[in-house]
Amino acid sequence: MQAQAQTGRLFRFTLKKEWLKILLWLIGAAFYVILGIFAFVEVYGDPSEREAMAIAMENPAMQALFGRLIGADDYTIGAMYSQTMSLIGYVIFAIMSILLVVRNTRSEEEDGILELIQALPTGRLAHTTSAIFILLLSNALLAVVSASVLLALGDRSITLEGAVLTGLSYATIGLIFGAVTLVTAQLSNNARGAMMLAFGVLGISYMMRIVGDSGYELLSWLSPLGLIYGTEAFVSNNWFPIWIGLALSLALIVTALWLKNRRDMGAGLLPDRAGKKHASSFLKTLFGFTFKLLKTPLIVWAVAMLLLGVSYGSVIGDVEGMLEGNEVVAQIIATDPSLNLTDQFIGVILGVLAMAATIPSLQVMLKLRGEEKKHRMEKVIASAHSRLTVFSTFILLSTLVALVFQLLQSLAFGGSAVAVGYDVSLTDIITAGLGYVPAILLMIGVAAILIGWFPKLTSLIWLYHFFVFVVFYFGGLFDIPEVINGLSPFYHIPEQPIESWNWTVTLVLTALALLFMAIGSIGYRKRDID
Repeated sequence: MQAQAQTGRLFRFTLKKEWLKILLWLIGAAFYVILGIFAFVEVYGDPSEREAMAIAMENPAMQALFGRLIGADDYTIGAMYSQTMSLIGYVIFAIMSILLVVRNTRSEEEDGILELIQALPTGRLAHTTSAIFILLLSNALLAVVSASVLLALGDRSITLEGAVLTGLSYATIGLIFGAVTLVTAQLSNNARGAMMLAFGVLGISYMMRIVGDSGYELLSWLSPLGLIYGTEAFVSNNWFPIWIGLALSLALIVTALWLKNRRDMGAGLLPDRAGKKHASSFLKTLFGFTFKLLKTPLIVWAVAMLLLGVSYGSVIGDVEGMLEGNEVVAQIIATDPSLNLTDQFIGVILGVLAMAATIPSLQVMLKLRGEEKKHRMEKVIASAHSRLTVFSTFILLSTLVALVFQLLQSLAFGGSAVAVGYDVSLTDIITAGLGYVPAILLMIGVAAILIGWFPKLTSLIWLYHFFVFVVFYFGGLFDIPEVINGLSPFYHIPEQPIESWNWTVTLVLTALALLFMAIGSIGYRKRDID
């Protein structure tokens, strides 16, 4: 037990450090479940509407996106929730656990915190074990919150057993991918490598599930996502996948502890890739060096953007049959009943895709603050590069990411819509997607002001991004006042193809974005570096 000495104290220390992040994730999880169950109860109260939805869900593209159709003979609210909300929830909560584990294992080791901890009378495995306890606690709370919300807001089809099983399925997925990350943290010698390996496993699991649901059922059961989806909550209430998932998590945790006990601090079990003897001319530039820091996550995001665009575009032909006749959906999507519902849906989806592209754009900008907190920017600024040059480089890369990602996912969305036979111009879709770039630039500008003038409040940009999403997606449903809607830059962008391009809006938003970036750069030049 010497290897576990002081685990309890380290657990309490980690909990004090992580409680706010865990709380925010739980609030987000509750909001996700609330939106799903509330929308289904309000929109699909009529059995005939649920039957129409079940028919639409027979489309292979819909099943690839949401999961194979379950409970089709009696498509209750519970069956609908289980089929359409489970897989997306699994991916979200898997990401939650991956980030949680990396942050409290390999990141702390990389930053030298583990070395300080192990200089004290603590066990060799105490730090990793405390992270395991945090993982268990956060996912247990996730299960309780999810089940409670379902029981509170669901109809008669939301049974106690189904709600508990749903909550446990979310928690089990979190445990599986948290345990996978514990293993990858031993394999890689840095936090980014551990995270990318874990996300790679998640991506492979998702693709295996898609192929498996297309007819190769064994692949679905071999995928953690497909395995836990087999619980079929509110339909067959199958507990077997939960026990398998928990056993898999335990095996991975034991493996991670065994590997941790057999490697050196700061090292990884996978051999380092041999680097080049000399840096390229591009890498020697500040822009090239900045891009190198972010290359791997940007590649992952680019693939995700392409898949997201293809997924939405491939189901565009079934939109009218799936949504027509639902008043609540009309309030969310349709701004004018006289216009084509599918065209209005395209406008909404392009906005949602733009908000997704905003995330990596902001992450690039926030990397500047992250490097500063790790005391790495001092070395860059102490060289021949001025603060203004450094700040402008991150703004330039953020802007390019926004532009390229919008082009990529608009091309993927429009191309797949054309491929399935929908009569739409690919050029119009790409133009509409690029129309959201000024709104993304304004978000980058807000982040620039926070970094320049209020660096300790930089994380508030994510709260603002969440606000922007709620206003955009639910403004019509909840009759949000115009003055509140106006606080979102995305609200002012015309929803093409049902609205025309507005050059005034484009120029005003772009000018504001440039102004915010300039204000942020002034603050960054004047303030002290952490």
